[in-house]
Amino acid sequence: MTDVAAPPPSVPPPSDLPRQPIRPRRTLFPPDSLLTRATIIGIITLVLLLPLQMINGLVDDRQRYEADAIDSVTASWGRQQTFEGVAIVLPYRQKWTAGPGDIRELDGSLMLLPEKLNLAAQLSPEVRRRGLFDVTLYATTLDVVAEFALKPLKEHRTDGRTMNWAAIALGLGLSDVRTIRGGTVEIDGRPLDWLPRSGNGPFSQLEIPLDFANLPQRETITVRFRLSLTGSDSLSFLPTGAHTEATVTSPWPSPSFIGRYLPSEQRVSVEGFRAHWSVPFLARGYGQLWDSERKSEPSPAMVQKTAFGVRLLSPVGPYRETDRALKYGILFISLTFAVCLMLELATGVRPHYAQYGLIGLALGIFYLLLLSLSERIGFGLAYLLSAAAVAAQAAAYNWAVHRSRLIGLAFAGLLAALYGTLYGLLQLEDAALLSGSILLFVVLSIAMWLTRNLGRRVPA
Repeated sequence: MTDVAAPPPSVPPPSDLPRQPIRPRRTLFPPDSLLTRATIIGIITLVLLLPLQMINGLVDDRQRYEADAIDSVTASWGRQQTFEGVAIVLPYRQKWTAGPGDIRELDGSLMLLPEKLNLAAQLSPEVRRRGLFDVTLYATTLDVVAEFALKPLKEHRTDGRTMNWAAIALGLGLSDVRTIRGGTVEIDGRPLDWLPRSGNGPFSQLEIPLDFANLPQRETITVRFRLSLTGSDSLSFLPTGAHTEATVTSPWPSPSFIGRYLPSEQRVSVEGFRAHWSVPFLARGYGQLWDSERKSEPSPAMVQKTAFGVRLLSPVGPYRETDRALKYGILFISLTFAVCLMLELATGVRPHYAQYGLIGLALGIFYLLLLSLSERIGFGLAYLLSAAAVAAQAAAYNWAVHRSRLIGLAFAGLLAALYGTLYGLLQLEDAALLSGSILLFVVLSIAMWLTRNLGRRVPA
């Protein structure tokens, strides 16, 4: 009997082997999770900062063009004017001995400021247009009364100086004499004419020789004159009188009082303004008699710091308003995308990421429309038209994406509410930061409430 080998055990085919259950891989960003979509949408929001920055650069360019247009007009018409005042200028020559047989001479001058200086200016503003830009200009008539007491001048210690009374003159200082359109002057009732003066010091723009025979014996001099001149933006005065009174009236409804001293009296209404300043000697900080060689003359910077006056404020231009609106651009896009996510949760329809990008670009186009339209029709109407156009476009797009007229109209309503809120923030000026902070807090609170059940497990 022969031995027969046992057959090898049969191996079941691979298809008959028991399969191990495949466990789903856990990832931080599941493809269809809300966290993943919110992260990608956040990245899209950051990418949209690039077109916003490009529009912001365009706003800066337009502002530079506006500044160039204003500069070209004011260069011919007149820039910011500062009336420095009047003074009596008395030249002298001083000799001294520097060594044996070395006698030297030095020329100098004394400048006497008025005891009383009364100024009255009537500003007549006008707005001219250069291309797309408005330029605020003015013409003014300046009435001046200056009273001088000559006693300090005559009692000044000469110390070997020879006073040239024959060359004594009345000097006037003005920041831009090119804009003078005419003027009359009387000294103690005697009509005289201004003459140009080619000096570099104070009160050296115009002069009148005071060639009175009895001038050294006189105690006072009263000067009255009127100047007609033009300028732009602002009109300022220096309180060069021991007591300075200044009054400015104008039909301009929005003045800004500038300089060291505010008006002691002011009245502002839609029909114009009237302001009155009263500056005493002690508040001024420099003396009545200036000596060019004894260094009693104050520095020009010190004198200019005492200037006061008024600036003609122009309505906030479209570029500044658009620039302020752009500062809320990233917030506006974020809130719009948050609304889109809420619509996803409510409807279950998930738009493609490219559709989010197109909606964001439409919001960027809003600022471009706002900038281009506001140059021609004003900011308020331009904002309304731009917001309506973008809201209608976004509504139609969401209608097509969600296949629902109600969702399209709801999205348009929410977008209109966001635009209205942004416009309200722009109009609040000083309270914009507070209002914006409260708005963000409210929006975040609503988002937290609506997402309170995300990720909660439903009990079996």
